[in-house]
Amino acid sequence: MSCNSLILLAKSQTLTNSRRSCYTALFLLATVNSHAAEPVNDSKKSEKSTPTTLAPMTVTATTDLNPPNGKPQLDVKTQTGSRLGLTSRETPASVTVIDKATIEQRGAQTTQEALERAPGIITSSQPGSAGSVSMRGFTGGSVTQLFNGLSVQYDVIAARPIDSWLMDRVEVLGGPSSFLYGQGAVGGSVNYVTKIAQRETSHHTALLGLGEYLNRRASYGYNGQIGNTKNWFRADVSYLGSEGYIDRTKADSGVMSFSLLSDITDKLSHTIAVEHQLEDRDSYWGTPVLNPTIGGRIIPWGDARITSPVEGQIDPNTRFKNYNVRDSVFDQQVTWVRDIIDYNFSSSLQFKNTLYFYDANRQYKNVEVYDWNNTNTAVIRSSPFATKHEQSMLGDKMELAHDGKVFGMPLKTSAGIDVVYNKQYRSPGVIAATTWTTDPYNYTPLTYESNSAKLSAKNELLTVSGFMENRLTLIPKLNLVTGLRVDSIDLDNKNFLAPTAPTAANPFGSPASFHRHWDAVTWRAALMYDVTESFNVYAQYSTAADPPSGILMTGSLNNFRNFDLTTGRQAEIGTKFDFWNKRGSGTVAAYYIERKNLSMPDPNNVNSVIPVGAQSSIGVEANLGLQITPEWSVQGNMAYTDAQFDDFTEVVAGKSISRVGNRPTNVATWISNSWLTWQFHPDWRWNFGARYVGDRYGDNANLMKMPAYAVFDMKMDWQFNPHAMVTARVKNLTDEVYSEWGRGGNTPMLLMREPRTFQMELKLDF
Repeated sequence: MSCNSLILLAKSQTLTNSRRSCYTALFLLATVNSHAAEPVNDSKKSEKSTPTTLAPMTVTATTDLNPPNGKPQLDVKTQTGSRLGLTSRETPASVTVIDKATIEQRGAQTTQEALERAPGIITSSQPGSAGSVSMRGFTGGSVTQLFNGLSVQYDVIAARPIDSWLMDRVEVLGGPSSFLYGQGAVGGSVNYVTKIAQRETSHHTALLGLGEYLNRRASYGYNGQIGNTKNWFRADVSYLGSEGYIDRTKADSGVMSFSLLSDITDKLSHTIAVEHQLEDRDSYWGTPVLNPTIGGRIIPWGDARITSPVEGQIDPNTRFKNYNVRDSVFDQQVTWVRDIIDYNFSSSLQFKNTLYFYDANRQYKNVEVYDWNNTNTAVIRSSPFATKHEQSMLGDKMELAHDGKVFGMPLKTSAGIDVVYNKQYRSPGVIAATTWTTDPYNYTPLTYESNSAKLSAKNELLTVSGFMENRLTLIPKLNLVTGLRVDSIDLDNKNFLAPTAPTAANPFGSPASFHRHWDAVTWRAALMYDVTESFNVYAQYSTAADPPSGILMTGSLNNFRNFDLTTGRQAEIGTKFDFWNKRGSGTVAAYYIERKNLSMPDPNNVNSVIPVGAQSSIGVEANLGLQITPEWSVQGNMAYTDAQFDDFTEVVAGKSISRVGNRPTNVATWISNSWLTWQFHPDWRWNFGARYVGDRYGDNANLMKMPAYAVFDMKMDWQFNPHAMVTARVKNLTDEVYSEWGRGGNTPMLLMREPRTFQMELKLDF
């Protein structure tokens, strides 16, 4: 794709800037010229490309993609925002698409690195919950993470960052979306979409990388037709490893995928896809935060004398220290299998069936908490714990899609049934509660053995769901989009350890078994009006359901009791538009989200829990991209989030303490990302990226504050051959000391990110 072809020459409208108010969530939108040109098809532009031009080295065959870090991908059909085959521009919700070329341009080696630059996103791969995501004021299980549109219903634990080589794209849907994917998803949904066989000619891609801390990567992919048959095969394999910038954090991972697409008849196609992941990682649980000095005296965290926020600081000499055991374990082995049948009854009626299987084994062995003593002279290590998770899931999803008319109005409809059985065994082994005090600068890592072979519990989850979506064109420019999902959820728990009787601290005890059933009805209704062909406005209302506390796959009776699921709801308004003769595109959205019925301690009885907690958030998100000239492009996003607890208490030293008005942990008020690209020669390209994350709190009391940070990345590409490109990349250019996540309470710890690092890559495309 030539640089000159990036200019869109068609005449277009102009759009004045809209003023946004975060608290009223109202826009003032200007009128625009309605003489908009037809969108330019990138596949036509690619016909003019020359061999030496720095085009994206991988292109999705079925969609027209804008060049990376330029205009947002508004005209690509997504799998996440709707089941109706709508593009991001047509979907009345905030949908961000990060395609594989953009992932490579930004140097994202894992799925989390790709995700964290989406609007308003913070991620963390901490061992205890390696799939942690903060989005729109919500974290943990309140953000659903999908793999090809499928949830393992254990996302915050199971959605570990994996090698991005397998990814075709990452899609993000803001706000409640249980009506699409079932319980969870109050804050939003993330969908990791893998590469799969395409109907295209043979194509090979390879990548070799090497960087500081012995960061290393070797990847290969192939897609092609099998002879002259109507069969296409794809294979991808990748190795990613590092010695780690933190002491004793060596990591090795391998991923592979294979898929076969067969056109059995003109109407019937079949796809079989297998993905496998292996990870062997020495874990780092965080760096202890120094006890603050107040009035010239060191005051331990949790002391009642700390009454206002204090910025958490680490000892610079411990920035790269790892206080975990020598033989720490944080490994996993995962297999996905999908069998997909597509049948076209006609041009207006299609059927799709996806039979899917998931199997995962995860192992942990760590000492998980590190804390400074009261004089900040020694580190105390505690909380040894080991466990194994053996999870398997079998499901089948059937869908029908139909294009037709009702009362003369065009109607798109999608409906289906999803049945999934999910099972997980757990086998923890905990040594006696012990603490170890050590010299923070010169210490001997612990070594311990634990018995984790004995099974402790099994959770079985059967979910039967029915869903439907519609897009009704009321008048030529006005569409009504609705969605509905009904879930029937059955949870069975079996305790393999000795049952325990109820106590004051655990009123339900640990029975030998228990059963719980929930029914959830969630929905969305939205109106979208096309002011012009390339400028629309929308308003939507959506709902969600979530467990009151805990996670269904590991929760206990004390978590669920006889409580209903929590309820979440969102009101959102927004706009999607092109500007400056279609050289630029953007989206702006404002939202309000509320979640109710969270479990929290009873203010009148600290030994009891009641489902009355609530939290909410209000915010604005913007995502803009512009091809300024043939040589210069810019893209950026911004998110403002005002989140708080509306009704929530914690038990501290046996007393019930209100946290009403406090900001939830690991939620930043301001987050922004930007990229500037300069193609100063047909064979050379320079890129500069910046990320800002505002301050966050590591505890519900909002006493331990994590400072704001800004990081900058830079890279240079040289396409020295029509089929080969070399990239030099520097991450964290200014060597900023910053943390990705905080763990609060009386033993606060910060997950520190990498210092300045240098990497080189060679990519081959032939």
